[in-house]
Amino acid sequence: MSDYNIYVVKTVTESPREGRDKYRDAHVWDIFWQVKKYFKHSYTFNLLTNFTTIMHPDIKIIDVSKWQYDGWWNKMLLFSPEIDKEGINIYFDLDLTIQKDITDIDQFIFPRLLTAVYSFWKPIDWLELDKQEKNVQEDPDMRFPTFYNSSVMGWVGHTMHQVWRDFYKDDQYIMNQYRGNDDYLGNEWDTILKPLPRGIVYSYYYGAEVGSEFFPKDKEPYKKRPEYNIRLLNGPSKK
Repeated sequence: MSDYNIYVVKTVTESPREGRDKYRDAHVWDIFWQVKKYFKHSYTFNLLTNFTTIMHPDIKIIDVSKWQYDGWWNKMLLFSPEIDKEGINIYFDLDLTIQKDITDIDQFIFPRLLTAVYSFWKPIDWLELDKQEKNVQEDPDMRFPTFYNSSVMGWVGHTMHQVWRDFYKDDQYIMNQYRGNDDYLGNEWDTILKPLPRGIVYSYYYGAEVGSEFFPKDKEPYKKRPEYNIRLLNGPSKK
């Protein structure tokens, strides 16, 4: 048994024949080969999906079709006792690029804590600015913004089951209340969230650092930063 488990999620919300899924098997292959290149520990690569054509001895297919969640809410299944495994668990979104060695990322993963990306590219007063600019009454989706981003997550196996249980018992209410799993985790589970430190993840669209007295501003969009380990492709596509 491997001490490390790598997870990705690719699901479709409508008939696979209609091709309505945002991500395709090609995106899974991209992450698979990037992990193989840049993660030197022995690991099991797990694909959570309700439809795939992938057949490979090094990719473990986990069928999640019985839950029928939409989009990013399928990430909550990672914490289910049916899926969660012993050891160090690491999740990657499909819209990112691993561009540098990540073997030592496990040093930032601790028992009973959920490690996730922290959006250092957002201003410190972003939460209030976001509410003012969006007007919560007109846009209820902005009620619960967060700095946390679940594009990369890490946790010790069997320590996040309570997160799953609390979500599952009220899943419909939670999915109506929050615009996505980032806002849910960032607001309801902020006491167990631990940010990945600066210098590991940046956003290709939003930049890397909002800037402060101690950290220089680095907000230029569409700038490649090879010194970072992971590039997020969140945000609008480049024209």
